[in-house]
Amino acid sequence: MITAISMGIDSPRSTVQICPEPSFGLLPHELFHCNLTNFPILEVGEGKTGNRKVYPFYPEWCELWKLNEGTLPVITGRTNSDLGNRVTQAFKRYGIPFAPYNLRHAWAIRSMEFGLDVSLSAQQMGHSVKVHTEIYYAWISDEVHQRAYEALINRPNRPRPPQL
Repeated sequence: MITAISMGIDSPRSTVQICPEPSFGLLPHELFHCNLTNFPILEVGEGKTGNRKVYPFYPEWCELWKLNEGTLPVITGRTNSDLGNRVTQAFKRYGIPFAPYNLRHAWAIRSMEFGLDVSLSAQQMGHSVKVHTEIYYAWISDEVHQRAYEALINRPNRPRPPQL
């Protein structure tokens, strides 16, 4: 997904419009309600899911795409739905072969792979743990389970089996 985004971006303005999605797992309209004062931590306000801080997974993408250097495009949307539709249209215009919302799902899974507690991940996404698990657990692939298992089993400080 990230390669498709990188290949489809040809201007700093479009970088700011599209690239925060994979880094922060925002709803498409929330891009237009962010405060960058504490960048790379975003402070989201006025969106559908309420005020909150969101941390990037991976922060390197913030540097790669220079997310704190661009400016948002001037748009005409009056509602969150209008704003989200503008982002969806931008994805189509740049030939990105999936919907912006897929990047929110990817962020949820990535935060789990990083080891972020599910309650913190849910809070950063602006919903309850119950909603988080009901929605995003369906997106966890067998490969993600395998990587998590291998990481736990290969930890040097993991519990050892009892002596028989």
